[in-house]
Amino acid sequence: MKDEYPVLETDRLVLRQFFPEEACIVRELAGSAEVAYGCMNIPHPYGIGLAEMWISCHETWYNDGSQLILAITRKEDGWLIGAVALTFDQEHARADLGYWIGLQFWNCGYATEAAGAAIAYAFDELLVYRITASHFVRNLASGRVLEKLGMHKEGLLREHLLKDGIREDVIIRGILRNEWIIPSKPNITKNTGEST
Repeated sequence: MKDEYPVLETDRLVLRQFFPEEACIVRELAGSAEVAYGCMNIPHPYGIGLAEMWISCHETWYNDGSQLILAITRKEDGWLIGAVALTFDQEHARADLGYWIGLQFWNCGYATEAAGAAIAYAFDELLVYRITASHFVRNLASGRVLEKLGMHKEGLLREHLLKDGIREDVIIRGILRNEWIIPSKPNITKNTGEST
């Protein structure tokens, strides 16, 4: 990976590195029952210290090339509203996309905008060849986001994951670099490392 953490700007959003002091906001947003219910890797309740530990690992994961995790913030007011992540398989030039948006910011198109910027960055700057994403069958909203981004349904994994004691069916979606139609390319800058 490149040494400096990227900052991606879209029409309404700035995607940037998380700051340690935002752990309490992450716990509040990601830890809501509604957000956790739709996400494979977010627990509920969201325990004290988990957000701090998660944020503290981001730079290491970025530097070792395993993950890029970006805070989704609104350009108009700087509010943190969610996260978008790419997990990389360097050997095969693949990435897996994940994201979450705080409940009070749902139904505004932020997930599509942020995930689209992350996909564009992965294809254009990191030269990833293929991106996949998965969602619970019952999470129709996440499926619509991925469809809007041009990700094709590639399979159904029946009772694939155990979430809160329930076996969940999971849909796998994917897109290749040559299938990507750029809705709008994000502006890319370097992280100054300063919080605002």
